[in-house]
Amino acid sequence: MKKRLIVILLALSLVGCASKTESKVIKVGTEGAYPPFNYVNTDGTVDGYDIAVVKAIDELIDDVEFEFVPTAWDGIFVALDAGQFDLIASNLGKNKDREAKYLFSDEAYTYGGTQIIFKSGRQDITSLADLKGKKVAAGVGTASTTKLEEYNAANGNEIEIVYTDGNINNALLEIDAGRVDATLGSIITTNLTAKELGISISGVQPPELSINGIYLLYAKTEENQELKTKVDAAIKTLKENGKLKELSIKYFGADYSSEEAAKAVKQD
Repeated sequence: MKKRLIVILLALSLVGCASKTESKVIKVGTEGAYPPFNYVNTDGTVDGYDIAVVKAIDELIDDVEFEFVPTAWDGIFVALDAGQFDLIASNLGKNKDREAKYLFSDEAYTYGGTQIIFKSGRQDITSLADLKGKKVAAGVGTASTTKLEEYNAANGNEIEIVYTDGNINNALLEIDAGRVDATLGSIITTNLTAKELGISISGVQPPELSINGIYLLYAKTEENQELKTKVDAAIKTLKENGKLKELSIKYFGADYSSEEAAKAVKQD
């Protein structure tokens, strides 16, 4: 009987190993330089809210295993197009160009608003209109940059857009040195980064920069359409069981897991 029990346990163990081996590895691109959404620890491991959400999704889907690939923002879409990974988890909002070319998750996994960021003490910036005649650092290809470009085009192109690689550290250093007047970004990230750099910044959120959903973005393939369906179901579960709220409070200090919750957070 004892011998038979050992054989059964061994068989179950082998089944478990086989199941794990059969899991498809899904590579996930992330900037790794936009805390607290995504960053790389000193030991080389990736961390942040985006990462924690994908790991929580991973726990709910048996036949996939997610592997993270830190990639500089200015090359992240090129890398996706080249097949270096299957999807991007990097604080991404939707826009028409992206929706035409890629797949987005139906379910947003957090909500956030873009603010105009500038050096503390300035009293001359309260809206996008106040950026006319000023230099604004803007990351290439970001959703906030697209909004800025659209506003600028509709209002005489009077804002001087200074394109950057999207690294928030560099943008804040340019602001502190007076080489640019402002940038656009998440007040959560800019406050955290500014504190680390010893820079004092302020932010305002005009109506044009409203609260928006943040989504996962996939290369447009049939396989990824199937994956998206599974992931959407997982995100929905994480909303319902309170996991997204828990992770949001852990990484952001407040609940941004729904549009209503995000609007209720004082953005300062």
